[in-house]
Amino acid sequence: MKRFVALVLGISLVAGGAFAQSKAVWRGNQFQIEKGAKIRLGVDNDNLGKAIVALWDKLHPEAAGAVEYVNFGAAGGTDQITALQGEAPDVALVIDGEVSRNEQSLLPLDAVITKAAANFAMEPFYSGANGKTIKFVPVAYDGMAFAWNKTMMEALKLDTTDKNKDGLPDAFDTWEEIFDLAKKWQANRPSYKGKPVNIVYPMSLDEVWSGYSNLTAGNWKIFPTKDAAKPGFDQDGFRAGLEFIKTASDAMISVEANGVKTPGASMTWRWDDALNNETAPFFLVGTWMDVNGAETKGGYDIKFGPMPTWKGVRLTPFVKTKGWVINGFTKYPSASHELYRILFTKDGMQTMVNNSAYIPALKAKASNTPSYKTDPNKAEMSAAFAFNYPEPTVTLPANPKKKGMDGYYGIGLNLELRAVWDGEKTPAQAQATVVDLYKKWYEENNK
Repeated sequence: MKRFVALVLGISLVAGGAFAQSKAVWRGNQFQIEKGAKIRLGVDNDNLGKAIVALWDKLHPEAAGAVEYVNFGAAGGTDQITALQGEAPDVALVIDGEVSRNEQSLLPLDAVITKAAANFAMEPFYSGANGKTIKFVPVAYDGMAFAWNKTMMEALKLDTTDKNKDGLPDAFDTWEEIFDLAKKWQANRPSYKGKPVNIVYPMSLDEVWSGYSNLTAGNWKIFPTKDAAKPGFDQDGFRAGLEFIKTASDAMISVEANGVKTPGASMTWRWDDALNNETAPFFLVGTWMDVNGAETKGGYDIKFGPMPTWKGVRLTPFVKTKGWVINGFTKYPSASHELYRILFTKDGMQTMVNNSAYIPALKAKASNTPSYKTDPNKAEMSAAFAFNYPEPTVTLPANPKKKGMDGYYGIGLNLELRAVWDGEKTPAQAQATVVDLYKKWYEENNK
C-alpha cells in the first residue's frame, strides 16, 4: 500500500511539475508576468545572456531582475531539461535534433507564439523539429556556407561580377566553370602573395560531415523517406555524387607543391586554412569561424552565397538550427512565454546578432529581420543557408539510441570516397560497397 501511495504521489509531482502550473496568459500585447516570477535563461554565450537580461530589464522595468541567465552549454540542452526538470533553465537555446527525443519535457507553445512563428520561421526546419504540438521555433543556423575570396580572385584577374545578385560571381556559379579554372591552372599555375595557388576548392573527403555536399551533386538526399533502413545509397543520385568527386579529381582541383594531385587521404578538413591563410579562392565556412577577424587581419573580403550547381543541380551542405524551448517543469509559464516572445521580436533578434556569432534563420523579408549593417557577412550567410539540408535525426526502430546518421559517419564512407578520388574504384564499385557496408551496420545495430 505504501508503495502504491508513493507511486501515485510521484506521478502527481511529475505531472504537476510539467502540466498543472498556471498557463500562459495573453493580455493586450504581451504575456502576463506572474507575481514574484524568477526565470532563468539557458544560453551558450555569456555576452548573449547578459544582453538578453538587459533587454528584458529595459522592456519590463516593473519586473527588472526577474530574468537571469546561465551558461547551459552548446549541446544537450533538452537532455538536461529531462534530467534536471525544474532545476533546468525555464527557457533554453537548444539544437533542433534534440527536441523530438525530449518533447515530453517541453512546454507546448501558446497559439500567439505559433501563429507569429508561421510568418517568420524557416522551413523545413520549423516543422521538421516539431511533432503535432509546436514546442520549438528555430532562431539560428549552425552549419557551413559556401564562400569565395573576392580580394584573392580579383588579384588573380578572375571576374567577380555578380549581376544577378545570387551571391556568386557569374563566371563561377557552376562547378563546370570552377573545374575548367582548375584545368587551366594545371598548365599555368598562378601565384598569390608570393605563393602558388595549388587549391581551387579544398574538397573534404576524409571528413564526411562537411563533405556531404559533394554527394548531393545528383540531387541526392540521405534518408529521404525518414526511414533509417533506407539511407538512399542505392539511388542513382548517390552514384552521381561519386561521379562528381571523380570529375573534381580529374580536374585536379587540389594539387601538392610538386604539382601532383593531392591524395585522397590528404583531402581532410582544410576549411580554416582557406579562410585564414587564403589557400583557395573557393571554400566552405562554418558559423563558428571568425570571418570578420580573418578579414580584418588579412585585409581581404570574403563573400557568401549558395553552392554552385553541377549539371543544373545545386549542392546542399548539412545544416542544423538552434532555437528556443520552454521547460515543461517551469513554475512560471506565462513569464517564460513573455521572455520567449521578446526573443523573437526584432529587438530580440538584433540582440542575438550583436552579441553572438549566430546567423538568423528567418524567412526572406520577415518583419523581425535584424539589421546587418555592422556585419554584412551574416546577411550573406543567412541567405546562403536557405539552400542547405537539415541533418536527419532518424533513429533505428529496434534501437532508438542509435541514429541513422551514426551509420553514415561510422561505416568507413571516407575510404570509399578516397578510392573514387584516387581512381582505385569506379563510382559504381564504390556505391556497391557503401550499400553493403550500411546494410551490415544496420543489421548489427538494429537490435
